[in-house]
Amino acid sequence: MSFLKPSEPVYLRGPRAWLPERVVTNQDVLDWMGTRARPSWISHRTGVEQRRWVEDGQSCSDAAIGAALRLLEDTQADRARIVQVLLATVSGDYPTPPTSPLILPRLGLERVGVLDLSAACAGFTSAVHVGAALAALTEGDQLVIAADIRSKFLNREDLATTALFGDGSAACLVTRNPEGATFQLIASELAADASMADIIAIRAGGSRLPHHRNDDPSKVFLKMEHGATLFMKGVENMSTSADALLRRLELKVEDIDWVVPHQANLHLMKAVTERLGVDPARVVETVRFTGNTSGASVGIALTHLREQLPLKPGQRVLLVSAGAGGASACALLHSL
Repeated sequence: MSFLKPSEPVYLRGPRAWLPERVVTNQDVLDWMGTRARPSWISHRTGVEQRRWVEDGQSCSDAAIGAALRLLEDTQADRARIVQVLLATVSGDYPTPPTSPLILPRLGLERVGVLDLSAACAGFTSAVHVGAALAALTEGDQLVIAADIRSKFLNREDLATTALFGDGSAACLVTRNPEGATFQLIASELAADASMADIIAIRAGGSRLPHHRNDDPSKVFLKMEHGATLFMKGVENMSTSADALLRRLELKVEDIDWVVPHQANLHLMKAVTERLGVDPARVVETVRFTGNTSGASVGIALTHLREQLPLKPGQRVLLVSAGAGGASACALLHSL
């Protein structure tokens, strides 16, 4: 495990979230499938009532810019202090180059470091972890963005994925400067469960199976396999990671005011909540109206907590995430 507890205070400004304007309802999904099932059939199985999808001409960089611009403008951030852009995504504009350099001109940034980070559904929390480590070693600010466009990699004939995933992004500044900060990062930890390495995958388009050698059209779409195993492993990895971080910090679940889990689906979130022994009233839930937004989901949910729920100064907020590749990430924040 990769454990981080900054020796000097590290803060977060934000986050801010961005969602596409296009709303896709459960009835829309069922119409594409040509099924007579009711919309409640999807919501009962996933907890998702609607999701947001980008338009055909929009890409990951557009989503990343949407959240980043909102953050920079709302917080009146000094862009001259930004020394690094960390973009967590598994749905970049291109296989190469990385997407983070593409967003710099539209953010008014020049000569800053860039890094695309691939951690799937653990993206936002993992990027905050990496950003905090860099912030502790530098004087500048780290612009952390998580953005995923899942809708363009879905097989419209596969109800399991099409009904579940949405698009979105979230951004925050990770900094040693307390001015205007919303949270202080207390500690964070990354881990991976290699047994889940390829349960959720897009099989074509990489170096193992380049597009020009692929003769199976279904392999260009996102595929979730071994559903029962995926569910059980997701619950285990998220709850185990959270337990491990709390033990390191000599805290109990009762010491946590808010839990912000990856918005995988409502049933998985409830199972994690029950396993941790958390009061459901203290769990932030956005999956009903966003769907599973992959690496951006924790950042979007944390934005929802900050903007819509009774978050108070001095509260402890636990971020919990896990997903494709078996990657998991947890972080403990202190609200300011």
